[in-house]
Amino acid sequence: MKIKHKLSVALLAFACFAKPQSNLKADILDDVGLSNDFADISIMARPRFEYREVDGLEGSESVTFRLRPGIMLGKGGPISLFADVEIIEALVDDYQSNPLGGPQTEPFNAGYTPIGDPEFQELNQLWAKFDLVDNFSAKVGRQRIARNNAAFIGNVPWRQGEQTFDAVELAYTLDEDFTITYAYADRVQRIFGPTTPRDLPLEEFLGEFHFIDATIPTPIGKVATYIYNIDVNNPGAGPLANVGESTTFGASTTQGPLYLEAAFQDGESALEGGDYDAFYGHVKYTKKVDTTALFGGIEYWTDGFKTPLATVHLYNGFADSVVLQRIGLNDKGGVFEGMFNPYVGISQPLPGGFVFKGFLHYLADEDLGKEYGTEIDAVIVKKLNDYSTMMLKGAYFMGDEYPDIKQFTAQIDFKF
Repeated sequence: MKIKHKLSVALLAFACFAKPQSNLKADILDDVGLSNDFADISIMARPRFEYREVDGLEGSESVTFRLRPGIMLGKGGPISLFADVEIIEALVDDYQSNPLGGPQTEPFNAGYTPIGDPEFQELNQLWAKFDLVDNFSAKVGRQRIARNNAAFIGNVPWRQGEQTFDAVELAYTLDEDFTITYAYADRVQRIFGPTTPRDLPLEEFLGEFHFIDATIPTPIGKVATYIYNIDVNNPGAGPLANVGESTTFGASTTQGPLYLEAAFQDGESALEGGDYDAFYGHVKYTKKVDTTALFGGIEYWTDGFKTPLATVHLYNGFADSVVLQRIGLNDKGGVFEGMFNPYVGISQPLPGGFVFKGFLHYLADEDLGKEYGTEIDAVIVKKLNDYSTMMLKGAYFMGDEYPDIKQFTAQIDFKF
């Protein structure tokens, strides 16, 4: 195990955290001559241990620390500004930090299992928001965008690095039943930070991206509708020809304990040999018994359906066995042919303020002709105080067409 001497950032951050939050903010704002009514400082930090092993590769261990300080100016006013930066350090770096198997990111240890938390420092968000007209707002700049439970458009909060968008977002809200949002982006800043060479799909997706979301009142209740046009055009990035261009039309609704969603996608992809059409569906039923929640569902999509901008970790198991396939970066001719993913789960409060969540996934192709594997996941969450939450998460994927994966994570999230 290699332990790097990069504790100064972590120690400095925790020294700050020892001070009450309100006092810390007031002191900093006073030093720069700003009032607490005009400006707001935020600090997010996350120390994390992760072990991951994919059959055929060396098991990897990482201890990483992420610091994300930010500042808001003009909060609550007609014009507000926000900026934050990400600083990610690896204190234990026995792992490979990207899924492509090369030294484009650090740490890099050939033959080790990928853990997607590279070291880097970068500007994460920088945006201006305009609330000048009743019910209407505009946000311009690098920003966080998450839509539709992040199944299609997300910010990937699970990894240490965040996915953000260089975008213009326009939003109109009539009331709680009707909203419409449009966003245009020409760059997606991915979770791996600056890379070498720069034009690989790890660092960024370039192109034109249009996201339209609307919540509409209907006789059966609110229905969320969406249209997403994704046209990735990274120069020289061969793997992105598989992602290509796609337009997705979909809708979802919650009817009591039942969640229903359907979407259609058509596009162009080298992976599919040209034009393709694909279908996506998701059904979930939740039953609450006292404080216990039991749920089960099926997520299904046909061959070719892709979600390159999604928070893919939220779906199909926490071992991330089909992440590249869902994004669309898998190689042509692979075993992946759509997805049939029935799952069941439980959420159960435990003594001492702990919450247990368990999941069981079965993964197969769209026709049930190939079994990808079965996965068991377990999560324990404990809120330590008003500004910190501990999480333990384990996943075991037992592959048939794919290799087995074992994964365990322990982390504490600090939010000030």
